[in-house]
Amino acid sequence: MRTDSWRFLIMTAGSLVAGGLAGCAGGGSGGDDDDEPPGPSELIDDLEDGDDAIDEAGGRMGGWYTFNDASTTGSQIPPASGFTPTTGGAGGSAFSASTSGTGFTVWGAGMGFDLNNPAAVGLTGPRAAYDASRFASIGFKARGNVPFRVSLEVTGVTPSDRGGTCTPSTVEGEECDDLHGTMIDPTSEWQHYVVRFEQIRQGGWGRAVPFAATDVTAVLFQADKDLSFDVAVDDVRFYE
Repeated sequence: MRTDSWRFLIMTAGSLVAGGLAGCAGGGSGGDDDDEPPGPSELIDDLEDGDDAIDEAGGRMGGWYTFNDASTTGSQIPPASGFTPTTGGAGGSAFSASTSGTGFTVWGAGMGFDLNNPAAVGLTGPRAAYDASRFASIGFKARGNVPFRVSLEVTGVTPSDRGGTCTPSTVEGEECDDLHGTMIDPTSEWQHYVVRFEQIRQGGWGRAVPFAATDVTAVLFQADKDLSFDVAVDDVRFYE
């Protein structure tokens, strides 16, 4: 069970992805369940244990959470105060990670997980970076009713009060939280998507930081503002 508190906070306007999803470059490759890159892979989480923690393997530890822009008109399930896997997953599996909602008018809402957060699994220690440099891509199965952005957060864009190295700024073009990501356009049926690290780009509205696979803190899935969204992901893994 998650015990950390900082990710339970609903992000305020101007943080995380204040520029919205416009201008994001790239796009994940989609296909059926057999459309996977050759070579070794490591499962991050398939949700089949029914809890909100990712698999503790390969030096990874963390938990799933939801987040949103705190619009007064917004509603989201699961709420930002906790996360519960949804019954029913890809290929007839037992569980998946999903979120639905409407009414977010600033920058939107989403879900994600940390990769190195001891507090998420009841241990002591600060949220920190995970070295994903031995991998070349991240893959997952997804379905949804709207496009969403998958992002890999690195310490260079994370504010210092959340364990990163970015000093918060109100200067235009110097804001933190301009994450590296790409857009996914899912269908109502489960499909497999692979996003290569070389594909992902920042949104272009905040502080420019090179993507560093050695310093990945989280993986996030976000729907844009002004959408009624219902998205789900399953079987998330890194590929070498």
